[in-house]
Amino acid sequence: MPGALPWGYTQGMELIRPLLLGLFVGMAFHRLGLPGGAVVGAMLGAGLYQALSPAPAPTPAGLDLAAQLLARAAVGLSFRRELLEGWLLPWAALAALGFLVLALALALVYARFLGISPHTLFFALSPGGITGMGPLSRAEGGDAGLVGLFHTVRVFLVFLLVPLLARLLSPNHR
Repeated sequence: MPGALPWGYTQGMELIRPLLLGLFVGMAFHRLGLPGGAVVGAMLGAGLYQALSPAPAPTPAGLDLAAQLLARAAVGLSFRRELLEGWLLPWAALAALGFLVLALALALVYARFLGISPHTLFFALSPGGITGMGPLSRAEGGDAGLVGLFHTVRVFLVFLLVPLLARLLSPNHR
């Protein structure tokens, strides 16, 4: 049927519970003022539903893409011309390259201790998003599940710790 959703009505209905739980926990964490509350809470709510449910909701094809497009468009709305001019762009590129070198070094070290392919670990330790690095790893022959686990843990820790650490750097904190 032209214009039909790539998933059926039943699958769509099964998604309502984990999505609503994710939205509820995300909003609750946000209202409580927890660092990264909306993002961490939404992931935690939907993730707990999926992990604890006897029949987890299926993830419809295209849902990740739609979420990524909306999130990236929202980030793009915050760009300004002056951010792309002058000295900031080279420093951003240098920081990204530095993190990639660090990820490569850690992948080689972790591989020795964990017995996991350094190829997969490189994707797991590289900067990037959960929904982007897993599929990229799979396309390159890596373990997308392991990459997703590493990035999920990273996102939870970063969203919880970075705001707290940033408060220590704030001139108002002293």
